[in-house]
Amino acid sequence: MKYIIIFLLSTTGIEEIRMKTPDCNKLAESWRQVNTTYYSEINEDPKLQGNYIPDGRLLVGYMCE
Repeated sequence: MKYIIIFLLSTTGIEEIRMKTPDCNKLAESWRQVNTTYYSEINEDPKLQGNYIPDGRLLVGYMCE
């Protein structure tokens, strides 16, 4: 069994969500689709583009372990 570690950026720094999974890449993509919304800009600032979860944390990426 592998672990997926999802990295989120918040006002306090990088946070991690860890989950067991048999297929890391499939779970990561599914998690992104269900839990995030993509914004091309925030407050007319394109530098703030990205996938955000509802509480405002930015999805940075994921890692399989």
